[in-house]
Amino acid sequence: MSSFMGRATFVAAAAVCLTVGPLSVSAAPVAVFENGGDRLAGTQNGDGGWGWPLSGTSAKNTIAPIAMGLAQAYCETGSAGQLTALQNAGTFFLNKTEKYSTADGYIAAELDAIFSTTIYSDHIKTNYYDKLAAGTYSRDGGVTFLNTAQEIQRVIDGRTNSGIGNLAAWDIGMGLVGAVALGLDSAPWIAGTEATINTLDGGTVVSPGYYDVIGLAGAVYGLASAGADFDPTSGEHAAASNLADLAAVLASYQMVTGGFTWNKNFMNPADDDETTQETAYAILALAEFNHSLYSTQINDAADWLTTTQLANGGWKGWAGGAENNEVTGEALWALRASVPEPASLALFCLGLAGLGAMRRRRARG
Repeated sequence: MSSFMGRATFVAAAAVCLTVGPLSVSAAPVAVFENGGDRLAGTQNGDGGWGWPLSGTSAKNTIAPIAMGLAQAYCETGSAGQLTALQNAGTFFLNKTEKYSTADGYIAAELDAIFSTTIYSDHIKTNYYDKLAAGTYSRDGGVTFLNTAQEIQRVIDGRTNSGIGNLAAWDIGMGLVGAVALGLDSAPWIAGTEATINTLDGGTVVSPGYYDVIGLAGAVYGLASAGADFDPTSGEHAAASNLADLAAVLASYQMVTGGFTWNKNFMNPADDDETTQETAYAILALAEFNHSLYSTQINDAADWLTTTQLANGGWKGWAGGAENNEVTGEALWALRASVPEPASLALFCLGLAGLGAMRRRRARG
């Protein structure tokens, strides 16, 4: 961006968020968002991206959840420093021309809303979604071209071949969230999400299936955002008859502390089985499905996230882990989604639920 455009978008975004507040819709103390957003601004690299888990070269595949959390923090605080960091994150996003993540759609929609523009959605539509629709998307500039169904299968195969097949449900579910946020054809993303639900498997205590909880959370979030129902036909959730049943299963993974477990077989707070990412996406999924029905679970989970914030403003993946920019962004995002949005507020800075029709332990590669 030119310096002129930067100043103009800064003023426009400040006007959008600050005319009503800031738009406080969270029960979490504003200090949680001040400290969390400032922490992300402080760990941001000069190119606008963030290292993973905390430092180093900017990772292209985690820009979406980190920037989404920063956006929610800014909309709670109205901080000029956080807005500058968010604008820099937008610059990093616009410099991505290949190796897109399935999550990139929702951050494009969020940046458009905050900065009152379409440049971010136009960018990803041109370079990713339009090419997928035409079957001309090359992930790395090579000669292998993919259409939407092939891209979804590539993600599923990559997770499966890495021994973490459950994580594909999260990947594709969040891809569905992004497609809905941008008003795109969601049918192939719905089909992909349903297929991954049919393969979820939490395993056993002796041989746990990693990422079963976050996989289900991402899938429920995606289908709820699309208004789609689903009756699983296979896998460990085959007994479920609809999305409501799947949401209830997800809610059952919450522990007495309020946090959600990393695997269905491990529900012991004394063993630090709660994880930040699973808790954040469970909040997002349950809030999107039916906030009123799951308000108690959402509030308890939000309380757990608030109490686990580090003194520097960030979050660890779990009690025994290390601080992680990605989970800090996800925690901030979930905390802001933990309270229903007042109908009278403007649609800007309210996260995906307010956009209407634009409507842990281990690394997530």
